[in-house]
Amino acid sequence: MDTYAEQLVVKQTNSSDQMKKFGIAAGGVLLIAVLLYVTIFIMPIAFIAAVGAAYGAYWLLKGMNIEYEYTVTNGSLDIDKIIAKRKRVTLLSVDVKEFTDFGSYNFQNDNFGGTTILAVGDEEKPFFADFKNEQYGTARLIFSPNEKILQCIKPYLPRTIKYRLSLIHI
Repeated sequence: MDTYAEQLVVKQTNSSDQMKKFGIAAGGVLLIAVLLYVTIFIMPIAFIAAVGAAYGAYWLLKGMNIEYEYTVTNGSLDIDKIIAKRKRVTLLSVDVKEFTDFGSYNFQNDNFGGTTILAVGDEEKPFFADFKNEQYGTARLIFSPNEKILQCIKPYLPRTIKYRLSLIHI
């Protein structure tokens, strides 16, 4: 039986992201104002530079819009990072059978010592998956799958994890 599911989630915006957006916008406005002031003395070059600064600030602000796409195909979990709906980067590709632990995630009790990969969206409850990978070593994926993705992951989990999850009804 083949399984396939995909989900698109929008990255959670935190205070750091808000400060970056504010800094880019403020810096862009300041640079444009300075260049337009200089336009009085050096007309065409400063005006072209001001237009370029406005486009650059717009491009940087749009680049902060990040989405994650989860795709599960026959036990293979692929996560792509989509930046501003114009660039797609493969973040992770892992076989679910390689998971050493899986379950719902609690941010307060996290004392994981390996590489943490965040691909969390706004809508769903976060889950974690621990695994070993050549690229990341011992890694923990924190993501927010919907019910369809979870139903495609569960049949391919190792038996010990499936048994533990059946006891806590995830």
